Amino acid sequence: MSDGQTARDGRKASLDPKDWAAFRTRAHAMLDEALNHAEGVNEGPVWTPMPDDVKAELAEPVPMTAQGTDKVCEDLLSQVLPYTTGNTHPRFLGWVHGAGAPGGIIADTMAAAMNSNLGGRDHGAIYVERQVIDWVKKLFDFPHTSSGLVVSGTSMATIISR
Repeated sequence: MSDGQTARDGRKASLDPKDWAAFRTRAHAMLDEALNHAEGVNEGPVWTPMPDDVKAELAEPVPMTAQGTDKVCEDLLSQVLPYTTGNTHPRFLGWVHGAGAPGGIIADTMAAAMNSNLGGRDHGAIYVERQVIDWVKKLFDFPHTSSGLVVSGTSMATIISR
């Protein structure tokens, strides 16, 4: 919605939190949960199968009213986080899969906050991408005229490489 649009009840539409202080508190708590998960990942099994009752909860119909950040975060913590792929566990030997380094938690948080479009223009994220590409060209002795893109992983790289 643009700034000029209004919600059905006549209020100005916005995706911003109504209470930034409460949102900040929740965001900090979720970051702590993510870090606790990363720190303790080697204490449990490599992978935990998702129980049928949790699958059923995730298959609920589309909500027609706002669920709120607290509910969504609680659902993530109880229905998603306990049942990860297992690739961050030190005994994960299934296939070549990114390890999910703890530093990525910070990087992904900042990338999501910036929501950068790297199609051009003049902003910080595009200079980081260009620098990373230049480093890769030097490390692998690619021609200086080579180009590239930083993408989320091998699957995306395979899709766009053709």
